[in-house]
Amino acid sequence: MSVQKTSNLIVLATTLLLSFTASINVWAAEGDTYQAQFEQAAKASQAGNMEKTISILTSMLKTYPQDLAVSNNLAVAYIKKQQYKKAQQVLESALDGDPRIASLRENLNQIYAYQAQLAYQTVFDKTEITLPKGRWILSASSDLKTPEKSQLKQVERHMQTVADLVERWRAAWASQNISAYLGFYVSTYAPEGYKTHQAWANSRKGSLKRPSYIKIQLDKVQVVPLTPNTIQVTFWQAYESNTFKDKVRKKLVWQKQDQTWKIVQEDVIYE
Repeated sequence: MSVQKTSNLIVLATTLLLSFTASINVWAAEGDTYQAQFEQAAKASQAGNMEKTISILTSMLKTYPQDLAVSNNLAVAYIKKQQYKKAQQVLESALDGDPRIASLRENLNQIYAYQAQLAYQTVFDKTEITLPKGRWILSASSDLKTPEKSQLKQVERHMQTVADLVERWRAAWASQNISAYLGFYVSTYAPEGYKTHQAWANSRKGSLKRPSYIKIQLDKVQVVPLTPNTIQVTFWQAYESNTFKDKVRKKLVWQKQDQTWKIVQEDVIYE
């Protein structure tokens, strides 16, 4: 897993910069019409008329396809209607044009976190599901201020830490370093089919010792925070040894315990 891939994935949920330079140039040239439409959409949203809001903003986006505020607010309108897939598509399209937009990224991350929480209700059955709320950009020319900047920075650091640990976990497995590999798991880890952690550890020791070589590649790695101290990582895993070869989609759930991140869940994803 390359540093570039890890950076590209983490930046979706955590970067805190906002740039409206391109939009400002448009406003200067067509300010009156643009501002009037923008305000109409804002009023419709405040009145709870999401259909009208979506209609106005969709029309605006055709005229101003690079406008970040319009894209963000259209996505928020879809979020209010619980049409999360459409909101995600709008946000991802806007992010393709400028991956630095904090508000767009924050709203998109709410959707990702919501989807992840739904998927893991059986694991985190005591955690209340948080519905995406969406953040509206208050005016066409305003700079978005993020009051939770320090908290999001901490989440960013945690995500980077876990992403680095995933690479070290992969490397330990591929190099058949048994003690290092087992050290990434919580001491009570015992997946289905094993009564104790030691029984699982003994099985894994045999799996790492037997092959004459092991090669592992990870692709399409996604890092998503579920709670302040729980992070989910999903990826495609290509495994090859002198006796076996396969490719599966996998999830690892990491938890922070005593200032150390450990794997508490590992599963193959069957979709």
